[in-house]
Amino acid sequence: MKHTKVCIVGAGPAGSIAALFLAKFGINCILIDKAKFPRDKICGDGISGWVNTVLNELDNDLLIHLGQKPFMLHSHGIRIVAPNGKLIDLPFLDDESFGENIPPGFVAQRIHFDNFLIEEVKKHSEIEFLENIEITNFEYENGGILLTNKKAEIHSKIVIFANGANSLFMKKPGGIVKDRKNTMTGLRAYYSGVTGFHKQNYVELHFLKGLLPGYFWIFPLANGLANVGVGLDQHRISKRRLSLKSIMLDSINNIPYLKERFANAKIESKIEAYALPLWDKKRKISGDNFMLAGDVASLIDPVTGEGIGHAAISGMLAAKQVKKSLEANDFSSGFMVQYDKSIYDKIGKELNISSKIPGFIKYPWLFNGVINKAVKSKTLQYRLTQAMSDLEVRKRLKQPSLYLKILLGK
Repeated sequence: MKHTKVCIVGAGPAGSIAALFLAKFGINCILIDKAKFPRDKICGDGISGWVNTVLNELDNDLLIHLGQKPFMLHSHGIRIVAPNGKLIDLPFLDDESFGENIPPGFVAQRIHFDNFLIEEVKKHSEIEFLENIEITNFEYENGGILLTNKKAEIHSKIVIFANGANSLFMKKPGGIVKDRKNTMTGLRAYYSGVTGFHKQNYVELHFLKGLLPGYFWIFPLANGLANVGVGLDQHRISKRRLSLKSIMLDSINNIPYLKERFANAKIESKIEAYALPLWDKKRKISGDNFMLAGDVASLIDPVTGEGIGHAAISGMLAAKQVKKSLEANDFSSGFMVQYDKSIYDKIGKELNISSKIPGFIKYPWLFNGVINKAVKSKTLQYRLTQAMSDLEVRKRLKQPSLYLKILLGK
C-alpha cells in the first residue's frame, strides 16, 4: 500500500494542473490515471483564455513555451452563424499581460495539449505519476481515504477526484446525480480540407434550426485539420428522437454554405461521442477529505461547452485548498468548503448567467432577428464581444427585454 498526503485521480487538465501547482508549493502528491499517455480525449479542442490565466500564474515561461508549440493554433475570435445562415464575427478581447505572441485563445488536439502537461508533470520529483491504473473503489479509513483496485492501494489524507465526466466518484462521494436535461451528448470527428475559415482562426458555432439550443461546430486546427461536431442535451435528443450523427452528416452534405466548404474535405477519424455534464446549479463539490475538479464537478458552460478552462481553474484552486488544509491540519467538510466558495467566486456568476441563455436561443426567429440586427450594427457587435468577457454585459443577455429592444431597433 502507498501512503500519501495528496492523491489526484485523473490526469487530464484539472488533475495535471492541480499536481503542478502542488509541486510549485513544495507538496508531494500521487497523480494517477487509467490511461497511458499520450492518449486521446474526445473534445471540441477549444482552449479558452482561462487556461492562459491559470498557466500564467503557474509559470509564465511554461505558457510562452506552450504558445510556441506547433500543435497550438492561435485563435482570436468566434464566428456565430444563425439558423438563417447570417453570421457575425466577434473578436476575443486581447489581454497582452501574458507576454508577446500569446493569443486570447488556442485550439489544439487534446492528445497533444494533455500530453504537454503530462510531460511537465514528469519533470517534477514532487509528483509520483502512475499510469494504466484505474481506481474503482474508495472508503474512509484511518482519518483519510483508501483508494483501491486490483492493482493498487493508496491511502491519502486528501483526494482530488478529477477523472472526467464518467467518473464513478461524481455520485459517491460527490453527491452529484446528473439528469438528461443537463447532460449534453457531443459528436466529434476530424476532417482535413475544410475551407472558408477566418484568417485569424475563429472558432465557429453554427446554430442550426433543428438543433437549437445545441449547435454544429467547426474549430480550425494546426496542420490543416478541423474539429467538426454537433452537441445537444440528452433530453431533447430523446424527446425529438434525433440522430446526431445523421444531423451532422446531413448538414455537411446538404446545407449549401457547408456543402461548399466541405466539397474537398476528407474525414480523418471516426465520429465519436462523449458526454458533457453541464453546470445547472450551485452545489457542494467537496466533502470530508475530498474535492471534485473539472468535469466531475459539472463545471461545463451550458452555452459554449467551455470545459478545459474551468477544469484548469478548478485544478489550481483545489491545489490551493490542499495547501490550506495541510497547514491547518483540517480535512473536514466544513473546512474544505472554502474550495467551493473559491470556485463559485471565480466562475459562478458566469455559469449562472450561461445557464439562463439556452432558454432564449432555442427560438429560431429570435436568434435570427438578433443576428440580423447585429450584422448591420457595429455597436451591437461590440456589445456581444464584450459579453464574452464582461459579466455585467453578459448578464443582460438573459433578459428578454434586451432582445425585444434589439428586434425593435431600440
